[in-house]
Amino acid sequence: MPVTVHCAYTESINPPSATSVLTQTQVWNGLQRKIRKAQDFVPIITATDIVSDDGDEVVRIAHFSDRGDGKKEVREVCKSYWPTKVDFHQPNGSLITNTVSEGPELDGKDLHMTYTFEWRYPDVEKDSERHKELVEMHRKGAKQAVHSSIEALRRMASAGELD
Repeated sequence: MPVTVHCAYTESINPPSATSVLTQTQVWNGLQRKIRKAQDFVPIITATDIVSDDGDEVVRIAHFSDRGDGKKEVREVCKSYWPTKVDFHQPNGSLITNTVSEGPELDGKDLHMTYTFEWRYPDVEKDSERHKELVEMHRKGAKQAVHSSIEALRRMASAGELD
């Protein structure tokens, strides 16, 4: 039976150790940039070609150095839901969601980034060794993706690129 690997990871956008506080607007502007220039956020993406851009829906082709599955490019439909989430729909039914949420302080500064993944593998058997390897790989990848995205947002905001 084919499997879907589900995983999610959340990290604080403005932890106490942050040297500058990112606003909801800056984070949203950064997510919009991520749709159109994914290579600025995701190390294994080398380029992004925009096929169509209707504002809240962008069709793009992301070019990869190594996804681990042999595919060098993926066409995605990216849908934005201001101000909290962006969905990246892939042709095989896989879905990546980037969500910005507020923490309990509700002060506009207690922001969190969560990436949720639904990776579809039609040729992998449930509970197989390959399935277990994919789960572990995607768990680690989720953490790295969120962390590197927040670091990129912070660099861009410091350079005045997200206002």
